[in-house]
Amino acid sequence: MDQAFTLGSRECAESTYNEHGFGMKHALASANPANNHWSIYTRTEDDLKKHQFRKISHPYKISDFTGEILSEEHWPKEGAFFGQTGTIIKFKCSRDMFNSLSRGIKGGVTNFRTLCDLLYEDLGFVYSHVLYKQLATIQLVIAEDGGKEEKYQVEPILPKWDNDIEIEPGEGSQDYDLGNGRVKINYHFGAIKDSGEHYDGDGNKITRTPFHNDVTRKYYRRNMASSGVELRFNGRLMCSNLFKEIWGIEKHNAYNYLLVVINLEADNVKFLPETRTSKNGLKEGDEKLEKLYEWIKKNLTEPRKNLKETERETDLFEELERIKKSQLADYQPLIVEREKFVFGSTGSDNDRERIDLYLSRQGEVIIYEGKKEKTSAKDVYQLRMYWDGLVYEKIHPRKGIIIAKEHSSGVKNLIKVINEMKDQSGRNYNFECKTWEDENIYI
Repeated sequence: MDQAFTLGSRECAESTYNEHGFGMKHALASANPANNHWSIYTRTEDDLKKHQFRKISHPYKISDFTGEILSEEHWPKEGAFFGQTGTIIKFKCSRDMFNSLSRGIKGGVTNFRTLCDLLYEDLGFVYSHVLYKQLATIQLVIAEDGGKEEKYQVEPILPKWDNDIEIEPGEGSQDYDLGNGRVKINYHFGAIKDSGEHYDGDGNKITRTPFHNDVTRKYYRRNMASSGVELRFNGRLMCSNLFKEIWGIEKHNAYNYLLVVINLEADNVKFLPETRTSKNGLKEGDEKLEKLYEWIKKNLTEPRKNLKETERETDLFEELERIKKSQLADYQPLIVEREKFVFGSTGSDNDRERIDLYLSRQGEVIIYEGKKEKTSAKDVYQLRMYWDGLVYEKIHPRKGIIIAKEHSSGVKNLIKVINEMKDQSGRNYNFECKTWEDENIYI
């Protein structure tokens, strides 16, 4: 106990978690900044034989923090929940701090029971691998407004993998040297299902019940706050929701499916990336961390967008632009862009219209107009406007493509009618329908 309250002490270091001391003082200072209401009780097997235990309590003073020895009869009642030996940490925090458990939850939460539920989630998420391997147990005891105490054993909060979407390299482990020694990288590159929405056999949505860890409010929700890369050291979460830090691209709802879980196993803390002195994250700029990021990028060069997640046509056309640049790379000169404007020579910027996708392959021009789901007659005339605008600019398209997930018979018939007409240059319009799947885009 004395070592736990000595600044930066590593005298009793038994694991890689103790890089900057035990973290006890920082945790207590955060929870009870007034330093006026906390206490720690600990009893070893030897203490039990002597019918005693040790206690240390507020206020913390750097010069004097020796715990007092008390007789067994004063062992706190909470000890009955956890056994005859062990350590009990108690502190009082403000309600504002307790409410911060709901940070990130839309609308906020102030209900006591729900906040306890979120605490359960936090503990089950941070220590999920430790709990899953039964290296430790965590129990949550709650009592509302002086009511009966209830005990809950915290279960690990784990992702539900969507096996219908395969992501290489999948799941496995690899010994790897990050700079100072070899660590074991346990990894899972995959897609997750939304853990927050569950349904019974009749299709009815299951309402979350307190401390039912199968449905979550905060974690693995298949959203921008739950996706990306999750890093753990020997099972303990160090940081999560990493995305731009690794791939240099912004988060987007089309990446919500992606989860990469990396758990580094090592017996020597010097083999692992360095942590912040506050013990709540990893130290940016550390060479071992950068080498780990490079290992991740080597295995997943850049995440692919899952366009089923998006509601915007622009995302679909971004992907179509990428595909065409790759497919037609050997055709030069090649222009593929989504910023091609027509009617620019009319003299007014307000009159310009932007083509959804403009493709010029060795001088042969193809233009696109599209919708995510289904097109209408209006979209056909939008495509015709692009065509007429190019002709006005002395550019003669070879083909106009209207693209969507599906097209009505009315749209197809309208295209047949327009293809019998001539544009201002005396050439026939040449329109056709395509689906996103025709272009290897699956939504």
